[in-house]
Amino acid sequence: MRSGPQRVVLKQGTGFRLICLPFAGGSARSFVKLARHTPDDWEVVAVQPPPLSEGGALDLDGLAEFYLGLLAGELHGPGLLFGHSLGAAVAHRMARLRAPDPSEDLHLVLSAPPAPVAPASDLVDLDDAGLFALATRRGFLPEWGVSQDFAMRFLLPNLRADLAVLGKRGWVPEPVAMPVHLLGGSHDIAAPPASLAALDVLAPRSTHLVDGGHLYVTEQPEETARALVRIGREAGAPGPSEADQTVA
Repeated sequence: MRSGPQRVVLKQGTGFRLICLPFAGGSARSFVKLARHTPDDWEVVAVQPPPLSEGGALDLDGLAEFYLGLLAGELHGPGLLFGHSLGAAVAHRMARLRAPDPSEDLHLVLSAPPAPVAPASDLVDLDDAGLFALATRRGFLPEWGVSQDFAMRFLLPNLRADLAVLGKRGWVPEPVAMPVHLLGGSHDIAAPPASLAALDVLAPRSTHLVDGGHLYVTEQPEETARALVRIGREAGAPGPSEADQTVA
C-alpha cells in the first residue's frame, strides 16, 4: 500500500525543474530511476497519491486540486509538468483549473495519456482476476517479478482506486494555456502511438516516442530522460551540448 510523504524531492537541483505525476497504481517512487538519468542541475519532484485510507475516492478534478495544493509553491519554470498515463490526465486537468502566467515558462508533458472520453467504470467493475488479466495484457502493472497473489493483494487496490478517478466520463482533452508536448511508447498497447495523433486539439508543440511499452517511464528511464531533455530545451533547459553531457 502507498504511504509516506505526499510530495517527494527525488533529486536536488539548482536549475530546471521536473514535476512528476504518477500513473494508475504508481507512486512518487515510480520516478526514482528516471530522476537518476536527468541532467545534474535538474530538480526532480514527484507527488504521492493520497492513501486509500484517507477519505473517499477522488474524481479527476478532486485529484487535480489535491496536487495543485501540494505543488502550490513549485508550479513555475523553467520546467516541465510531467504526467504519465492517469497522471497525464490529471496534469492536463491541473492546467485547465489553473490559469498559468506565461512568464512562468512551465511546459506540460502528457506521457501515454489515456484514450479520450473512455470511461474507466468497466475496468473498475471487473473482479480481481479480471482486472489483473487486463492490466497485465495492457502493461498497466510494473514488471516486478512478483506473484499473482502478491499483485492482487497489494497492487490491484491502488490500481483500481486510481482508475476510478476517470469515472464514467473519462478524460476529455481540451485546449490549455500551457505549451503542450506529447510522449508515447513505441510498443504501448494501452496508449498506442497512433492515439497521440488524435490529440491535435491540444496543439502540441512536439511529439516524441520512447522505445517501450506502457510503463516505459519505469522500464526505459534513460531513454525517457533523453526525451524529456529534448522537450526541456523548449522550456529553458540547458542547450544540446550541455544537456547531453549531463544525462547519465
